[in-house]
Amino acid sequence: MAENGGERLRRSRAVTRLDTFTDAAFAFAVTMLAISIDEIPGTYAELLVALKGAPAFILSFAMLLIYWRAHQNWSERYGLDDLPSVLLTAALIVMVMIYVYPLKIMFGAAMGAISNGWLPSNFDIETVGQFRSVTSIFSVGFASLSAIIAALYLHAWRLRDDLGMSRAEAFDTAAESLAWAIVAAWAVLSIILAWTLNANWLPLAIWMYCALAVFGPAFDYCQRRIARKRFG
Repeated sequence: MAENGGERLRRSRAVTRLDTFTDAAFAFAVTMLAISIDEIPGTYAELLVALKGAPAFILSFAMLLIYWRAHQNWSERYGLDDLPSVLLTAALIVMVMIYVYPLKIMFGAAMGAISNGWLPSNFDIETVGQFRSVTSIFSVGFASLSAIIAALYLHAWRLRDDLGMSRAEAFDTAAESLAWAIVAAWAVLSIILAWTLNANWLPLAIWMYCALAVFGPAFDYCQRRIARKRFG
């Protein structure tokens, strides 16, 4: 919900040490996603192979950017640095560090599948059981990160009176928490599908994440319509 002349309120007026630490952790995670982190290509062929890893790197980077931006928005809007906020942010950083390699592996495998092997995947999945396990590992990370963002917004909503939120802003905060909780639940559904679908339909457990590209704008549209009806 738009506040203060069409803009959401920003309570944080300065970069805190918590923000700085979070930014540094995300920056380090991005370096771990680098196209050629082990060695510089020594031949033209090696250079081409390294560059073919760019699509997977870009998608992985974009995913991390989404969570970094979500935390940044939360920090700017509420300016909280109490113990629950610190602990939740620490949990977010830990999960980002753990999530880096499953993220790169999954996007690398997806690009390899789309390009019929032209884009390289440095991780071999040899059995259906391994695919189920890797999908579950990826989804656990996705669910955990989304649940932490949801918890941060829920924590801010619980402090709505202390933060002096209007009814409209409190509604907007609760809606943000709900949206991220639904995203986390979507990842849980992926895990369920990974262990219940037969081999022919198993890729659906991963490709179902593409639907989130529709969910985000649709949820935001419904949220704003409801807010306009309630608060004008």
